[in-house]
This record gives sequence, C-alpha cells and structure tokens, in this order.
Amino acid sequence: ASSSSSPSPFSSLPAQAGAAAEEAAARLRSKPGLSFGLLDQKTLNAYVHSYLLGQGYTEAAEKLRDKAQFKPIEKKMADHTELLHTISAYSERQFNPGDYTKSYNALCNWLGETVDIYQYEIHRLMWPLLVHIFLELMKKGREDCYNEAKELLEEKATLFRNKSKELTSLRNISDIEQLKRSNLAREYLEKPTEIKMSQFSHHLLFSYLEESGLLLLLSLVNERIRIAVDVRWPLSRKAIEKLPKATQDEMEIEQALNEKEFSLWGVLKKDAAMHEDALSKSFGGVQGRIAGRVMNNARDKLVAPQSITATSIPLPKTRQVDTQKKMADLKARVLLGTGGEGDGQLPSVCMYTFLNAESATSICVSRDAALCASGFMDSTVRYWNLRKTQAHHSQDSKADGQKEGDKNGGDDVTQKFSKTIIGGNELEVELQKPVKIVSDSHGNGGTRERLSGAWPVHRKLIGHLGPVFSTCISPDNQFIVSGSQDNTARLWNTETGLGLACYKGHTFPIWDVSFSPVGYYFATGSMDATAMLWSTHRGYPLRLFEGHKKDVACVRFHPNCNVLATGSDDRTLRIWDLRSGERARVFRGHGEGVRCIAIAPNGRVAASGGDDGKVFLWDLPEGRKLGEMEFVHSKPVISLDFSDDGGMLVSGSMDCSISLWDVRRQEGLATPLRRFFTKNVPVSFLRFTPRNLLIASGVFRFAGS
Repeated sequence: ASSSSSPSPFSSLPAQAGAAAEEAAARLRSKPGLSFGLLDQKTLNAYVHSYLLGQGYTEAAEKLRDKAQFKPIEKKMADHTELLHTISAYSERQFNPGDYTKSYNALCNWLGETVDIYQYEIHRLMWPLLVHIFLELMKKGREDCYNEAKELLEEKATLFRNKSKELTSLRNISDIEQLKRSNLAREYLEKPTEIKMSQFSHHLLFSYLEESGLLLLLSLVNERIRIAVDVRWPLSRKAIEKLPKATQDEMEIEQALNEKEFSLWGVLKKDAAMHEDALSKSFGGVQGRIAGRVMNNARDKLVAPQSITATSIPLPKTRQVDTQKKMADLKARVLLGTGGEGDGQLPSVCMYTFLNAESATSICVSRDAALCASGFMDSTVRYWNLRKTQAHHSQDSKADGQKEGDKNGGDDVTQKFSKTIIGGNELEVELQKPVKIVSDSHGNGGTRERLSGAWPVHRKLIGHLGPVFSTCISPDNQFIVSGSQDNTARLWNTETGLGLACYKGHTFPIWDVSFSPVGYYFATGSMDATAMLWSTHRGYPLRLFEGHKKDVACVRFHPNCNVLATGSDDRTLRIWDLRSGERARVFRGHGEGVRCIAIAPNGRVAASGGDDGKVFLWDLPEGRKLGEMEFVHSKPVISLDFSDDGGMLVSGSMDCSISLWDVRRQEGLATPLRRFFTKNVPVSFLRFTPRNLLIASGVFRFAGS
C-alpha cells in the first residue's frame, strides 16, 4: 500500500481480491502507527501476500508479487487473527511497555463515553483484560515491564474493589518465577476467560478496537478471552449483577424449592418459652415497641420467635445453670434503637485491634466476651482469656461484689474501655484503666472493680500442618474448633490447651468453621465446594452437603440447630436441612462471592454479605429477598451479626468500617443508622453479646500491605 499520491499496488488485482488486499493493508497501516511504530512497505506487502494466499486468492497474490518488490513469506496466514499475531511478533524489537497502558486507558476513556446500554456489558471485559495485560508484561522478563505492570495495576485497582483477592495475588507477583508459581496466573493463562455479550456490544467493541488501531488489546482479546455472542439486547447493570451461573433447568428447580413449605424456621421450644416469659416481664424492652412498625407493615418477622413443630435432631440436654444465665442476660439486655427519645439507644462498641500480627488470618470472640481465639499463617492457634489477667488485681478488686457478679454469669459492661492486642512472640492485651461493672443479685450495677494494667492469659496451640484460616469458640467456652490449609479441623480444650481430636474428610483447605448454638455439633466449609456436619464425639462427618459449584467460604447454624446456611464463591446462599442433608432454599443476587452470613435470633431472616460490598436480607420461610443494602461499603463485606433482639444488623467490611442498620423498617435499609471507621483495620469479626454489647475485631494493616 502506498501514499494517496501514488497508484495502489492492488489496483490491477481482480475486484474482490483487490478489495480484500486493500482492507488488510489499511488495517495494518493504521495499527502499527499507534502501537508498534512504523512498518516498512515491503514487510507490509509480504504479510498481505501471505494473507491472500491463506484466503485462497492465489492469482491475486501472484499479481501482487509481480507488481511489488518484496521477499515472500513461506507460511500462509490462515486467518486475520494469525496475521495480527505475526505483526506482534515482528514488532517485538520495537515493543514499548507503555503501549499497553496507553491502549488500556484509551479503551477506558471510550467506555466512559459509551451509551449506558452497552457500557455495563462491555465493562465485564475490562477486568480479565487488565489481568492479561499484567501477565503479558510480567512474562517479558524486563525490569521496565515489571514496573509498568505494577503501576498499571495500582492505577486501575480502584475500578475493581470487588476483586480484592485477585488484586492481592497479582501484587505478590514480582518476577517470572513467582508468575509460574501463581495459581491465579495459571488459571488465566491455561484457560480462556469466557464472557457472554450481545451482538450489538460485540460489534461496537471490535469496531472501536480496529478503527482506533488498538492492536495489542485486539490480539489479547482474540487469544485469551472467549466471547460468546448472543442474539439479544444488551443486559442492564442490574441484570448483569444478578446473572445466574446456572442453567434454566436449575433455576426452575431452585424456584420450586424456595416456594416449597418448610417447617424448621422457628426456634427450639425451650427458647421460645423462655423468650415469651422474658417478654411478659418486659425484659429486654422489646414487647409492644416494634408492633406495627416492621417491614411491609406485616407481622413482625424479626423479633417474635415461634417454636418449631417438626422433630429435631438429637441435641444435648440443657443445664439448669445455662437456662438461668440466659434469663439473666435477657433481663439485663440493653434496649437498642435509633437513639431517639423513647426508642432505645445505639449499641456500645468494644473494638479489639491486633497490632504487629499481619499473619493472623481469623479472629473469634466468645459470645460472653470472655475468650478470644485467632488462627495464624504459622499453623498455630492462639487464644486469650480476657478475664484472667497475668497480673494481680488491685486491692479493691477483692470486693465481695465480684463473687455475686460471677454468680449471675453475665458478660461485663465496661466504661471508657479500650483494648489493643499486640503481636510479636507473645500477643498482649493492654488495658487502659478499665472499669468493670459487676451486677448485683437484682441485675443492677454493683461493685466497681478496677484492674491494673495487665494482659490476659495467652496460650499457643500447635498441631496443624498449614495456615489456620478459621476458628470458633463453643457456646460454653470449653472448646475451640479450627480449620486449616492441611484439609483438617481440630478440636482443642481451652482449660488444658490440649488437642482433643483431628477431623479428616475434606480434600482441600477448610475456609470456615462454626459451632452450633448448643455446642456438640460444628460445621466446616471447604475449597472442595462442600460443607460437612460434624460432632465433637465422632471422628467422621455426619452429613456431606454438595451443590455449590465453587469454594464454600462461610457456614452458619440456624438458632434451632436443625438448619445450616452456607455461602460460596459461586454467588449463592444455600440453606440445608440437617435431618435429611437436602437443600431447603437457594438464594441468588450477589454479584460476587458470598463472604459472611448471619441469621436473626428468631430464625426467620438471614443476612448475607459479599465481595460486591452489598448486604442482602432473605425471608427464609417465604424463600424471597426482603431487602438490599448497597452503595455504603466500598469493599467486600466480611462480617455480619444481628442484635440479640433481632432489630438491628451490623456489617463489617474491608473498607475499615462498621455500619449499623435498623432492619425493623424498610426505610432503615436505605441508610445506616451509624458508621464507625477504624484506622487501617478491616473489620473481620462482629458479634453482639446477649446483653447487646457489640464486640468487633480486626488486624491492623500497614499502608500498602
């Protein structure tokens, strides 16, 4: 192809072949000018000649060879994609790593100006394209390519806040050797990324890439991304977020399942009777306060529990002392509300921060705030008794009121209380002049007990052969169960610090463990896409729950201990009947994986938080979505819990914030009642005590870590 003042070398070719040659030459002329620098005329003609041969225009190729001076290429170009790859290989010596950044920025700017109906659908291509650009630069093995890849990733990280796991994995790649060892890189390089796109969006995207000469991006899309073109209108943003990873048949089965009547949504009979007794005595301040003010003006789904009518799985007998403790907690429970006059108060928050302990992977605080346990990357489990200090109490701590308070068994209420957990060889807790209020026999504030600066008793539990990803403390504080990368769960005694049992059944790492509300049973969720039900008295799983298509990231028991909820990276929340091991409900709605679950104390409402930064409320008996909280957390939601009366939900996120939601009213889901912000501490654990004190915890992350 020559300049406009000179006759085209293709003018003497037959009309059809000449048009094909002109088109191929025109495309190649524009692309190298932007992405690779100038391409000489002889090389251009040689590539066009090879392309014509590959397309079957033999006569035209021969006439081109007679008219133009060039050395033919022996290999025939089978298609346009191969031609682009050949150009890329030829221009390797002129490669500039900044070309990828310029091309990607150009595509981002164009996408921002595109009509919304196409924008959201094409945007799904941007993340895999960024990953492949990063990997291509890292594969070059050059220092300037490494730097360019890192800079581009950090520059665009804010556009993909819901990809925190993948971003962390990519940031850990700094050379070719680490690239070869990366599971994420292997997954993207070995298998093309599949994206479904309408024919309109597909045509618009490729027209722009070709007309703008973004040869680098076009080559990556053709080679690394498999786009399934569908004859339909482009999907809206909400439709894309709700796009199910399931076939039509599966969707119909799940819909029928959610509409099926299920009788295990209530609480245990003894708990329902205890709650009714507490309400009749006005304990907890919830009677009559919420009537007529619940969602959809319907019957209160969040506070009033009903007992189950079906036969329960075998459960341990309830001790009289436990019943008395629960009743004392109900009596002393704080009335929570919006903070307005006569509407209760916002909860007090006690935040435990782990410092210099970035190897901590999980945190769990017992329901009465007496124990704290954590798993670590060094394969250990560590726990602290937050009530027994290694220093003697000051003289006024020996008051008789302490015994009376212990007799009532309630959790401590603190004033001006601040605790910090410090890492190192031994983690410590620094108490900054706390004041412990001990309840007297009538539940009123009694003797004050001042503690001297000291740290709780600390133990290190050794037994796992890999990082410990999750820990959970039993309701009676006697046991800790832990899940590890070594595919096992282990049971520990908190009094002796000894390992009691090792549970083997999963074939991949265990991400989450959870005790049932009465102890005895616990559940595990694993990377092998299954969940299992275990008993502390048996060395084998009692139930195996299969159905998720990806990792089971979180597991939670229903208050009646007969139902289990599991959340997965396949974006679904599944509810299981422990008696039969069958599914009872399947909920879809999250745009990314489900990271945490909470179930209201009355057992009728569940909440789920995901990598998309959203929180969903689900009506378990009716099998439908109650509400959605979005546009508050900018990063994955990793912890959730309901208040003890069920009227308030709290969410913690990797954006280092805690949000309080009034779930008694539909309008309470639009805006949180209050937000609390930490300083570089993702809130990985949240729990309300029986008296509605909110316990929060997280690991301090240094900037850039």
